[in-house]
Amino acid sequence: MTDTSVGRQGTGRRPVPFHLLGFLLFAPLLACAGPELIPGYSRDAVQPVVVHADAAGEARIRFVSPPETLYYAAGVSYRATGDALQVVIDRCPIHGDCTTMAKGTLLDDGRTTEVSVPIDGRRLVVLHTDGQQPLP
Repeated sequence: MTDTSVGRQGTGRRPVPFHLLGFLLFAPLLACAGPELIPGYSRDAVQPVVVHADAAGEARIRFVSPPETLYYAAGVSYRATGDALQVVIDRCPIHGDCTTMAKGTLLDDGRTTEVSVPIDGRRLVVLHTDGQQPLP
């Protein structure tokens, strides 16, 4: 019987599926996009959000941790995009895994969380579920 399949014959290799080839071509572009930031809180839920920059190139961000029974504001994740540092407040389950880039510290009042992020002269923008909040 004659083999009528298309492709290299006699090499013992199978052709690479088209979808895998597309993934391999576009994977480097996805890696350059930075981490995915998914906002966990609305703007009103964490107000006031206050920032204090220091001479060491870091910013201390303070925000109100909303009262929740199954979740908490663990800290923030961020990415640099052009001249801005985009920040999201990470909402994590009380029982379960949580990934945050900069872990927050709960201050003495029991409601305010403080976290430090590197700003390197960038302007800060907090991403909320209902929009963006540029910080001075």
